[in-house]
Amino acid sequence: MNLSLRNDVPECRSSFAGASDCRHSHSPVRHHHQTGDHCRWSHRGQIQAVRSHFLSTGTVPEGVPSPLVRSWQRSSHFGFAPPTLSRQRDRLAEPGLRSLKERNGDLIIAAREEMASLGQELSGQGGVVILTDPSGIVLGRQGDGSFSMEADRLGLNEGFDWSEEAIGTNAIGTAALERTALTIVGAEHLFCLNTSISCSAVPILDPSGVLAGVLDVSTSLAVAHDHLLLLLRRSVLEIERRLFEQRFPRQMKLRFHSSEHLFGGIRDGLLAFDDDRLVGANRAALELVGHDWSAVGMARFEELFATGYDTVDRMAAPGRSNLRSTDGREFFARLQLPPKSVSALDPEARIDSDANERAVRPHLALENMPDRGTLRFRKMKAGQLIYGANLQDQCGEAILVFASGRYRCFASHEGRELTLFTLGCGDALPLGADLAVEVCSEGDVAIIPRALFQRLARQYPEFGRCVLSVIEGLLGRSLSMVGDMAFRSVRYRVIRYICTLAERDGRKTSAGVVIDTAPIGDELAMAIGAARQSVSTVLAELIRAGDIFRPTPRSLVISDIESLRAELQRSH
Repeated sequence: MNLSLRNDVPECRSSFAGASDCRHSHSPVRHHHQTGDHCRWSHRGQIQAVRSHFLSTGTVPEGVPSPLVRSWQRSSHFGFAPPTLSRQRDRLAEPGLRSLKERNGDLIIAAREEMASLGQELSGQGGVVILTDPSGIVLGRQGDGSFSMEADRLGLNEGFDWSEEAIGTNAIGTAALERTALTIVGAEHLFCLNTSISCSAVPILDPSGVLAGVLDVSTSLAVAHDHLLLLLRRSVLEIERRLFEQRFPRQMKLRFHSSEHLFGGIRDGLLAFDDDRLVGANRAALELVGHDWSAVGMARFEELFATGYDTVDRMAAPGRSNLRSTDGREFFARLQLPPKSVSALDPEARIDSDANERAVRPHLALENMPDRGTLRFRKMKAGQLIYGANLQDQCGEAILVFASGRYRCFASHEGRELTLFTLGCGDALPLGADLAVEVCSEGDVAIIPRALFQRLARQYPEFGRCVLSVIEGLLGRSLSMVGDMAFRSVRYRVIRYICTLAERDGRKTSAGVVIDTAPIGDELAMAIGAARQSVSTVLAELIRAGDIFRPTPRSLVISDIESLRAELQRSH
């Protein structure tokens, strides 16, 4: 399959003073001001004029983001400025595509759930989610609907090359070369055929800091990308976590965070050690300890933390531990020691050891179990409810093991709901008779009757241990939540959570501290363990008092964060 691409930029005419006229740009008039790392100049109406000026003179005015300028300059060197010639784009042949997918198998597996989730997010807007290898060749695509035909026409399909060298400035190729998250809108693409779309992309890094691929969302110009870029960032963090787990099944792993209330979440730091040498990390970990990727493969445990390596086994006790960096920063941490070596002469022990290596999480342990009978993962649809009372047997409650999707476990009484846990891939939960689980996004769940779980735990002790380890973490979270519910008001918990988010994700502006992706009422209620009605009441009080306001449904501005911090201090 091939695509013939015409790029008739000389027909695009405009002046800086007036409106632009691009006869071959399909929808040039709608542009959306971006926030965050990839800021745009103030007047989007000038974008085509700026582009045409660059194509004719090779220069751009001040205010154009540096990554975009550099990409246009690279594209001109690749022969896209002035891009007057038609170009033939060939799809990678099937044998080559199969080989490419095999080489990138870990990345494809790690990204599968996040791509499906983003595809659902786009279902009402029209768009596609694209995964590429490091060179920009498409490995997979998710998303259907109104945008699919346009995506096919443009070559947003498996096997097509979206590097800058192949197609000029575009979000995939530019994000890969710049190693930064960005959005390319309409005429910011240098190739005229692509000016009808908006694309956001985030590079995916492996645990050594090497580019593993790019995750992209492409839509029509009518779709704003401010929120989509933030969703992409979050998805890439989860993909990088899964790549980390895949890479280091038998190494000592450290999970840590500077905030007690955020510990255990998607922004935890992850480090892997071979003896005392650092062999893998994620971005959050390096930021927390104040190092860059050059530390991987070189730094020793004692160079990062004040705790001696000879005492780390004490940190592997159940629950969280406190850890201090060499420069005095405090962290909440959990250490996972490598599995013990097993003699090759003991075949039963060898089976357990192999399972331990493969089964980092309960769902993987279950998938790798050689004799699980008819037990299978069930496909659950968003909106379904799983009631604990319906799953009881003579031995007690059933155990739920989650392989994909998002869920919330809640209790209800007289029409009021209390969210106890939010759950996802790798979690496990004993579902009591008075509890229920709501499916928030489609996924796979194994429902294991208690009697069967007891038999499997006896037959495969490693499976039982990894399930109990996850349940232990849930118990720790619930105990912390119970303490908060007993001694802290909902108002205190809401304000504390908002202040913590501001410290982590906020940016200072003249209007106050802006949180671009603040949780809505349901999400905030889940995070602090409060009823949705109570959280909504507190948010309304803060808005009426002028302490916070919401310029958009997903963003939040804290007018005076010091005032909120002072209120927390007075409540101690």
